[in-house]
Amino acid sequence: MQRTISNEISFSGKGVHTNEVSNLTLTPAKEDTGIIFRRLDASEDKSIINASYQNVISTHYCTELSNSFGTSILTVEHLLAALNGAGIDNLEIKIDGPEVPILDGSSRIFLDAINSQKEILNKPKKIIRIKEKIEITENHSYASFEPADSLEINAEINFDHLLIGKQKMELLINEETFYDELSEARTFGFLKHAEKLHSRGFGLGVNLSNAIVLTEKTIMNINGLKYDNEFIRHKILDICGDLKLAGYGIIGKYTSVCGGHNLNYFALKNLFENPNAWVLEELDDQK
Repeated sequence: MQRTISNEISFSGKGVHTNEVSNLTLTPAKEDTGIIFRRLDASEDKSIINASYQNVISTHYCTELSNSFGTSILTVEHLLAALNGAGIDNLEIKIDGPEVPILDGSSRIFLDAINSQKEILNKPKKIIRIKEKIEITENHSYASFEPADSLEINAEINFDHLLIGKQKMELLINEETFYDELSEARTFGFLKHAEKLHSRGFGLGVNLSNAIVLTEKTIMNINGLKYDNEFIRHKILDICGDLKLAGYGIIGKYTSVCGGHNLNYFALKNLFENPNAWVLEELDDQK
């Protein structure tokens, strides 16, 4: 059955890119609402942004959504990943600033709060079931959807860095595995790129409490990594967030090789441009 939350949940914090403080409140929503953002600092008639791949306007270092009026919201992926991991279908996200707070750089803080307030609604959950394999290649990256009995993600990254290199992971995604295997995996970046990012208006809020920061040979964070392969786990977390922009849960296997937000966006766009590759179904037996 579809899910929302039982009570409002609030968060406050700086954005990892803008360094601006935003106050964010998750609000219960009725059946078939979907996930919507509402910018409280915009005029009411221009404030709503649907969490849809169709509203993606940028994938530079994060996923940014915008409505037709130009009202936008940055860095939605970690919150959307938590909603995906918790199986939340309907929610209004009220925010008074331009960017979702980064918090600790993972989804865990969002997820713990959401898990304590989940509510089942009286209408079947809808899902997208992948029927045929569909592939996309972008530069040196590759992504595909193919049929499977549940959501599976197979991801690979390859960074020219001593502490990352090539990492692969395949994971069956459900509430338990998302919580245990992914939810604490933090975003990461490289110290040598900081000046360039700042000059372009990105990464202005990065610090060691909200990101893994790497020098040429070391990790700057005193406590190191939360998982040995935290980098690939965070990439899968990001994928979970970006796939939430499908509007429904996905039953199928998603493969990403050397991809990021841009590849995830184009993979979803390609999927919906090929209606024979999927079908929308109701799951009337899901609790």
